[in-house]
Amino acid sequence: MNFFDVSEKVVVITGGSSGIGYGLAQVFAEAGSKVVIVNRNKKNGESAANSIKKKGGKAISISTNVVSKKAVKEMFKEVVGIFGRVDVVINSAGIIIRKDSLELSEEEWHTQVDVDLKGVYNSCVEAAPYMIKQRWGRIINISSSCAERVWIHTPTAYAATKGGVVMMSKGLAIEYIPYNINVNVICPGYFETSINEEYRRVHPEEYKKIKSHFPQGRAGDVRGDLGGLCLFLASNASQGMIGQVIFVDQGVTVGDSRWGTETGLPLDQLPT
Repeated sequence: MNFFDVSEKVVVITGGSSGIGYGLAQVFAEAGSKVVIVNRNKKNGESAANSIKKKGGKAISISTNVVSKKAVKEMFKEVVGIFGRVDVVINSAGIIIRKDSLELSEEEWHTQVDVDLKGVYNSCVEAAPYMIKQRWGRIINISSSCAERVWIHTPTAYAATKGGVVMMSKGLAIEYIPYNINVNVICPGYFETSINEEYRRVHPEEYKKIKSHFPQGRAGDVRGDLGGLCLFLASNASQGMIGQVIFVDQGVTVGDSRWGTETGLPLDQLPT
């Protein structure tokens, strides 16, 4: 048996048309999985799926609002109608409202919580019945290193939702143990994606300073830092991984930089 084999697995990825979600969609497609890209923007989702198919991968796109439990339920119903099952769910959809607590409106608070916490919850609980029926499933929730360590530029509401994802995932992990469904959490550090693109553009000097404190001296790379880990968590090799919180942050939550540089170090040039 190849414990790491995920070929032909049906992998649903929310937020799968951009950023970390799209990077992981590519990784799973290359590994032979049947990828379902889920996001609100139908055009972007179809573009991402078509890009994967042009490279020989298997992918479809379904437009869904993860904040709506009813919409998420219909999405999984559609997935099962097409593929007959759902094996892996990766919850990567998220937003960040860059306002501190004194500026944030009540409506903005609810928006942040709805997308980043409620949306993850909806996806987990609506996928679960199908996984329970087949007695096998893997759920990987993408949180953030700010669930552990908050930086000066980290919005409080965003950090609150990411901390919530961690504890919610632990609770679900315990609930789903009898059904052979593993729920785990990945807490990425700073990855240069669309969610922080505007911040990097508007505050280049501040971002340069922040990156200089990364122990590895670089921002995260989806393929190199997250791809293999997610393949592991989605496979039979991770059978004993229950409710684990894995930080992939280039050492940020461990401490300040020892090796960090302003320009960063590529993966093949890290100090040994």
